[in-house]
Amino acid sequence: MSQEDHGRPPVTIIVNTRSHPWREKTITFEQAVELAYPGQPPTDQDTYTVRYSRGHDGHGAGSLTAGHSVSVKNGMVFDVVRTSRS
Repeated sequence: MSQEDHGRPPVTIIVNTRSHPWREKTITFEQAVELAYPGQPPTDQDTYTVRYSRGHDGHGAGSLTAGHSVSVKNGMVFDVVRTSRS
C-alpha cells in the first residue's frame, strides 16, 4: 500500500475495529480491503462489502464500491465484510 501524501500528519481510521494511521486524503475500496484482510488476495469466489461511518459532513456514512474512494477524516470507521461463494 502506498501512502502518497507523506507531508500530511496522519489521522487514525478504524477498519474492522483496528486502528490504522492514515496520511492520504482519501482511501479507496481496494485499500480498505487490504487493511481489513492484509496479505489475503481476493479470489474469484470472494466479494467484499465496504461501509463507512463518521465521515465528513454530507458524506458521513455510506458504502464504497470497487474503483471508488472517499475522503478520510480522523476517527472514521470502516466495516469490511468478505463473503465467499462455495
